[in-house]
Amino acid sequence: MKWFIFLLGLSISNSGLCQGIFHLKTDKPLSMKFEVVNNVVLVPVKINGISFSFLLDTGVKETILFAHADDSLYLHNQNKMRFHGIGIEEGIDGILSTGNLVDVGDIAVDSLHWIYVVQAAALDISSDIGVAINGILGSKFFKSFAVKFDYPKRRLTLYPPGYDYDDVIKKYKAAPLELENDRPYIQADMRSGDLWISGKMLVDLGNTDPLMLFPFLLPGFSVKSPFVEEYIGRGFNGAIHGKRNRIKSVMLQDFTLNYPIVAYPDSNAVFMSKLAKGRIGSIGSQLLQRFHLLIDYHRETLYLKKNRNFAKPFLLNMAGIDIKHDGMVWSKEAVTAPPKQDKNDPLLGGTDRGVTINLSNHGLQYSFVLRPVYRVVGVRQNSPAEKAGVAVGDELLRINGTAAGKLSLSKIMSKLQSHPGDILRLTLQRGDNVYQTRFQLVDPIPYAQ
Repeated sequence: MKWFIFLLGLSISNSGLCQGIFHLKTDKPLSMKFEVVNNVVLVPVKINGISFSFLLDTGVKETILFAHADDSLYLHNQNKMRFHGIGIEEGIDGILSTGNLVDVGDIAVDSLHWIYVVQAAALDISSDIGVAINGILGSKFFKSFAVKFDYPKRRLTLYPPGYDYDDVIKKYKAAPLELENDRPYIQADMRSGDLWISGKMLVDLGNTDPLMLFPFLLPGFSVKSPFVEEYIGRGFNGAIHGKRNRIKSVMLQDFTLNYPIVAYPDSNAVFMSKLAKGRIGSIGSQLLQRFHLLIDYHRETLYLKKNRNFAKPFLLNMAGIDIKHDGMVWSKEAVTAPPKQDKNDPLLGGTDRGVTINLSNHGLQYSFVLRPVYRVVGVRQNSPAEKAGVAVGDELLRINGTAAGKLSLSKIMSKLQSHPGDILRLTLQRGDNVYQTRFQLVDPIPYAQ
C-alpha cells in the first residue's frame, strides 16, 4: 500500500471564526529540525504540555488531532461539529476544542489554539506512513510566519512577520502565490506528449505524489499510456483509486523537471463544490522537496531554488505491492555479547522505535525486541509481485535477506522502488505456510513519446 495523504480540499464549517495565531519566542528567525518520512514532513508538537508528532501540510486549513480511545490529553472547550473533504460527501462527526496551548518545536507557540479532533480510525495515516502521526498542522501555521525549508539538512526556519530576509533569497526565483481560503495556489505548465496544460495548482505538502491532475477538468485531455490503475490515496471514507503515469515535463517559473509521475484520482472521489475555482490539480511534496523553499503568505510569494535532489529521477513502486504497518510483535533474538543499541537502526530513536528487554540464562543471552509487523494490503494487476504469487494478506518476513521487522516502512518502500532490473527476494507467510519468492523490478510506466 502506498502512503499518500489525501485530505485535499478539507473544509470545516465555522472555520472562518477568529482564533489565535502562532508567535515566535523571540523577535528573530528561529530554526528547528524536521523529519521526512515517506515524503511527508513531520514536526514535534506539544498540546497542553503533551508531546506529539504532527504532519505539516499546506493543503489542510486547520490543526487536526487524531484521537484514540486511550488518549489522556485534556482538551479545552469542546464542541461537536462535522468535517468534509475529498472522499466523503456527507462529512463525519468531530470535535472543535478552543483555547489550547500549542507549541511547535519549542520555538513557536499559540496559547489560544483551535484544534479539530477526529477519531484516528476515520483516517488511518500512521499505518500507511509507518510511524506514529498524531495530527496535521495546517495553514494556520503558515499564516503566522514566512517558512523556509532546507530539505537536505532537514531544517525549518521561521521568520517573524515583517522580517527582512531579502539577503536569504537573492538566488531564489519568486513565484506568485494565490491564497484562497488560506490555501496556496501557483500556476504551472505541464507537457503530456504534444499537449501543453497550464493551470492553477494547489501547493500541497501533504500529497506525496510529485503531481496530481483532475483529468475530468481538462478539455481534450486523456491519460496517456502506459499507465497503472491503483490505490493513490486515503480519504475519510477509505481508499481512493485512480491512475498514474509519467508526463514529458512540468515547468515552475524557470525550472523544468522531466518525466514526473502524475496521479489522477477517480472523478467520483472529488466533489466539484469543494474545489477552488479554476484548480486543476496539486503539486506534491515529492516534487517540492527538490527545492529549497520559502513560503510567505504575507508576501503571497513562493521562493524556489534548486537543491541537490533536483535532477534525481521520479521513482514508482516497481514491485507492485502495497505494504502497511500492522501492529507490533515480540521477537526473541539470541546474542553472544551484551546487546548494544545500534545508532543506525531506523527503529531506535524514532517515532516507530522498538522496545528491547535483555535476559541471560547460563551464559546464553537473549534480546526480546518489540518489532513492527508488515502486511501486504494491495497487489497491482500484472505486476512482478502478482506474477510471482504474492497475495493480499501475506505477512512480509524478510526482504533481500533482512528481517522486515528490523526495517522502517520507509526503508522497505525504498527497496520496492529502487531501480528497474533489480532483483527482489521476499520471504512471506500466508496462514501457517512460509514461502519464498523472487522477481525483477519493472517500471510499469516508462515515458513513451
